[in-house]
Amino acid sequence: MKLHQQFDLNLKALKPDNVNEIPKVINELPVLVEKLVKDLLREGYIVIESSARYMGVPQSITIIKDFTGPFVLNFSSKVIEDFRAFSRKLGVENLFE
Repeated sequence: MKLHQQFDLNLKALKPDNVNEIPKVINELPVLVEKLVKDLLREGYIVIESSARYMGVPQSITIIKDFTGPFVLNFSSKVIEDFRAFSRKLGVENLFE
């Protein structure tokens, strides 16, 4: 069974508090999202980024994991936990909901 979870871009996280943070949003966030995707791929997830982007960041990311066995339903929360853990590690935990 393939389990999937979609995470949508949180536009509030992209609005900088001041003008000095604009270069970070434009330059650093796309790189951090790419690292997030690579971390998920290393963990065996299939990652699909939407083609629509906002300031270089995909508007949604869907991650898919292929599971077998009787406890498949228990793993859906693991997908969410892994995504949140990797994004938190990179400091972009609020970027996707």
